[in-house]
Amino acid sequence: MTKRIKLTTWLLVLVILMVISAVINLNTGEMSIKPSEIWNLLMGQGTYTQSMIIFDFRMPRIAITVLVGFALAIAGNVLQSTTQNPMADTSFLGINSGAGIAVMLFIALVKNQNANLFLLPTMALIGALMSTIIVFAFSYKKETGITSNRMLLTGVALSGLYSSIMVLLTIKLSPQNYQFVMNWLAGSIWGTSWEFILMLLPWFVICTIFIFSKMRILDTFNLGDEVAQSLGVDLKKERIILIAAAVILAGVSVSISGGIGFIGLITPNLARRVIGFKHSHQLILSGILGSFLLLLADTIGKLISTTTEIPVGVLVAIIGAPYFVYILVKSK
Repeated sequence: MTKRIKLTTWLLVLVILMVISAVINLNTGEMSIKPSEIWNLLMGQGTYTQSMIIFDFRMPRIAITVLVGFALAIAGNVLQSTTQNPMADTSFLGINSGAGIAVMLFIALVKNQNANLFLLPTMALIGALMSTIIVFAFSYKKETGITSNRMLLTGVALSGLYSSIMVLLTIKLSPQNYQFVMNWLAGSIWGTSWEFILMLLPWFVICTIFIFSKMRILDTFNLGDEVAQSLGVDLKKERIILIAAAVILAGVSVSISGGIGFIGLITPNLARRVIGFKHSHQLILSGILGSFLLLLADTIGKLISTTTEIPVGVLVAIIGAPYFVYILVKSK
């Protein structure tokens, strides 16, 4: 079986599984709606209540889940390729924590959050970008540039610092706001409306197209810095702009979905094991794997409890944490 046929087979299977998960997801909740009733709604029939639940709440949530899963997987893939470290992920570079502390500051200091609801993702994105800039600043050395080990260690240290600050900030939160922040940090996919999708889509399209246009450059990182430089690749420049694109993609996604980790860690490693290191194959596969994994986690969470939301970030972490340990043990 050629790699192209293998890739096509995997993508086809994953898409079919995603469609099945989406149908189950649409049907699951406090109000159960049968697949036949969903079909009637798509044909222009059904009740107003069913239409509102499906089209205004459940479909936007599924769309956001698919887009965020794809974006986080692609961002993780770029971070791992540019740093040549299979443990690189948005959650380990302070991106999630930076977005989280910005959200907490916004909730703690702004009294009327309802009037500024759409400022929240913007604040989260700013927090993610600022955190990444700090990581870059502390990871950079004039002689060697940005090294992966320094970047990861700085990200982990900053994440610990941000976590401590967030604990202190909880003192200023009301019980309602505290619950919202805790759900956001756990990855609750809170921005479930078409408006939030419109906010995510331009960034998603631009950054994804840019990253896919750099597939050959990403392939050169696999050859090592010396070989890549001998091929005429400006490593410092390409590494910075690719990581910047990944951070923006992850930051925008996290700002809407909440603090979801491990997607960017798991999916690139799985894609490389299945299809190899060529980015024209592994990028699309890791992206679809990310969409499927996040949608599956959301569907399982709704099946476990139809009345109380289980953050998808928790379910993904249950899968991701053991896999992280496995990668850590296997890495040299």
